[in-house]
Amino acid sequence: MIYSHIFSTIVITDAVKHGVNPLLNGTSEEQTNWDLSSAFFFAGTVVTTIGYGTIAPKTTGGQIFCLFYALFGIPLNLIVLGQVGKYLSRWSERFGECLRRNGMGKRKAKILTVIYFLVAGVIVFLGIPPLAFSQIEQWTYTEGVYYAFISLSTIGFGDYVVGSGAKGTHPFVGYRALVYFWIIFGLAWLSLLINLLISVLKDTEKKIEEDLHHIRRHKKEHSNQDLTMEPMTSAEEKNSTK
Repeated sequence: MIYSHIFSTIVITDAVKHGVNPLLNGTSEEQTNWDLSSAFFFAGTVVTTIGYGTIAPKTTGGQIFCLFYALFGIPLNLIVLGQVGKYLSRWSERFGECLRRNGMGKRKAKILTVIYFLVAGVIVFLGIPPLAFSQIEQWTYTEGVYYAFISLSTIGFGDYVVGSGAKGTHPFVGYRALVYFWIIFGLAWLSLLINLLISVLKDTEKKIEEDLHHIRRHKKEHSNQDLTMEPMTSAEEKNSTK
């Protein structure tokens, strides 16, 4: 019994490594992990550097192509993320300007903008998608949130991957491609949030430096006043009378 279980585990592991999902039923074409949607998803995990590890090229030609694809694809993906981040930054700037027009201070408006985009992003990218994952992948909501965070943080352990879960059913066509676009916008949101946090921290650092400068200047002025108000010594009094 034990040997049979070990043999089954080895066979399943080897099948997954060669791009076959043994957990699905149907024809051999339905069982491959290298359909168009899955291949698109794999390409996305390469350029985003998530790298779940559940799908990987096994042939020499595929590995060499993947090498050059990643070499050029990762910088291009960063450009795409930068462009998406610019659009999100414009929205954040308009939101901050709207707050300032309503009489709010610049620093307070920045902090409120960070809070707004943090809460909105958590709902859109970490709160709602796990509901879809729990229905399609048959995961619990906690597992869906865990997968969302591991993916958007580009950690990519590979213990949970859309479309290949142990309890998942065969998803609709384009499901993995749709998940890839969710990852792209999620990464752009994280990039925007990090930039907003850096901006707030820089303003805080500048404010602390200005306060320290005012304190030092205030102390220096007080020390100069103390020197001018010191009583004259007897020698100084004699010199002044002469």
